[in-house]
Amino acid sequence: MHFAYMDDSGTRDIKKRFQVMVSVLINDQDFHHLEFRMGAIAKSVEALIPEEKIDQFEEFHAFELYGGFGVFDGVPQEDRFQTIRYLLEGIDRLNIPIVYGAVDKSLLAGQVYSSANPVDMCFQMCIEGIESWARQHQRTDRSLAPNLVLLIVDETSDKEIKGALRKSFRRLRQPLSVPVPMRGQAWHLHDDMYFGSSKESMGLQTADLCGFFIQKHLIGTDPVAETFYKIIENHIVHQRREPRDKEQS
Repeated sequence: MHFAYMDDSGTRDIKKRFQVMVSVLINDQDFHHLEFRMGAIAKSVEALIPEEKIDQFEEFHAFELYGGFGVFDGVPQEDRFQTIRYLLEGIDRLNIPIVYGAVDKSLLAGQVYSSANPVDMCFQMCIEGIESWARQHQRTDRSLAPNLVLLIVDETSDKEIKGALRKSFRRLRQPLSVPVPMRGQAWHLHDDMYFGSSKESMGLQTADLCGFFIQKHLIGTDPVAETFYKIIENHIVHQRREPRDKEQS
């Protein structure tokens, strides 16, 4: 079984060109390894945070860690960047697959479907990628159940977005009522999706970190961020970007 932790990037920033949704697929057997590793890194980071801010440290938020904002204000760049490397190297060591969908909001504005929700579009692209990966890693022993994936999405207070994601999930993952699932259905997914708090989830924090550097990579103006993207690049097993521009066609 795998846990598919999914987080968005660019949702609350209208200036961001890309809306991105990222999912990291963590094997249940590797879950505690990741939790232990990130917990150990968190302990070492606490020693770097100014004493007056230590009680405010609740999670690794990529935007704050990379830019030196929030609780990481005052932490030397060298220490912050080394922490990022340690976190991303955990993905490399555990060989964690990464799936993402991206919407170029500037190109979307010129399409006949410009009113489509970019977050929902990215979500559906991610589901497509998760299902594609799961099919490729289908168990060969027919006596065993298919490779099951449990979807956990970062919690949002936006009821409209939350409702749209639930609706799309239910359309893509209908209850199995026949021996052979309908074509296009994400039948490797668990029969329900769940929303979780990133403050309590190392998996969601990992997805946030990947999403931040994938967003930076797509924008293509930050050579330092690109070095971090390179750490996870080979673990991206599925990616899709819409609308497709001339270079992608």
